[in-house]
Amino acid sequence: MNFSSLKQTWVVAEIGVNHEGSISLAERMIEQAAWAGADAVKFQTYSAERYISSLQKERLAAAKSRSLTIEQFQHLAGLASRLGLVFFTTPLSPIDADLCDSFTPIYKVASGELTWLPLIRHLASKKKPLILSTGGASLAEIAAAVEVVDQVWPQARQLGQLMLMHCVMAYPAPLESANLRNIATLEHHFNLPVGYSDHTVGIDVSQSAVAAGAVAIEKHFTYQKHDQQFRDHELSAEPHELQMLVKKIRQIEQALGSSKRTLQDEEAKILDSMRRSITAQVAIRKGEQFTDKNLTALRPAWGLPISKYYEVLGKSSARDLAEGEILSEEDIETYEKQSSK
Repeated sequence: MNFSSLKQTWVVAEIGVNHEGSISLAERMIEQAAWAGADAVKFQTYSAERYISSLQKERLAAAKSRSLTIEQFQHLAGLASRLGLVFFTTPLSPIDADLCDSFTPIYKVASGELTWLPLIRHLASKKKPLILSTGGASLAEIAAAVEVVDQVWPQARQLGQLMLMHCVMAYPAPLESANLRNIATLEHHFNLPVGYSDHTVGIDVSQSAVAAGAVAIEKHFTYQKHDQQFRDHELSAEPHELQMLVKKIRQIEQALGSSKRTLQDEEAKILDSMRRSITAQVAIRKGEQFTDKNLTALRPAWGLPISKYYEVLGKSSARDLAEGEILSEEDIETYEKQSSK
């Protein structure tokens, strides 16, 4: 995976822990993500004891109930591969990263772990594509994380193996907090490809992020967002919404087109009919000098283009011209001689 040379926006269905510990639901969501046209699916892999204090008993119990085993993840990775999806994960500790190493081609660092530099150092040492999510982080904190990657794996940038994800650490994130201009800020500041991890409700902001320059979109994904207890379902896209998001992103990509300024085929077909020619505003006699008072500009551009207007002023007419007649080079006395000087 080269994040710097993606041919189209990379769309990631962030399943996370929306499977809530059910392998059958995880399988179902992978199949639905493939049906919707996603490019990748992402999960969280962890042992609850390695990221939640034992003093937070309720939170620890909830995390345990939503976890899957490494063997189950190996199975899910195989399913995703058969369906043409990239399967990758966010490990929540160095040990979890090692356990996933055989089946994840990409690692993502969650926003909450961005300041855990030893974890980033460990992941960078594996020399696999790495995504850093930036929710809640200052530019200085992001810079510290990027610097660790640069130190451990200096070639990551050149190889396009490092990407930042603009993200807002809120679940759900209010529309006014999306701050999509941060995508350009991060790209400019760090000279890295930047994606967008969307925590807003709905798919509109993800579409806007593509227009704002995001090279990847990660959208939380669920089989059903209503009548659920876990918070992530509310801000997730259901299969039909993800399918619509992919469709809209592809349309936006078409509309964004190229930054190179070129004449479009559709424009070329009507250009002459829309532009103007130098035209006799009144009847002009042979030998009469062309002035602002006897020349004008009218459509179509079948004669001398109006861009040559100031070249024509002061020259003389080579023949009698009727009012409204479009001028050609032959109508200007000594035009060729004057133009070649």
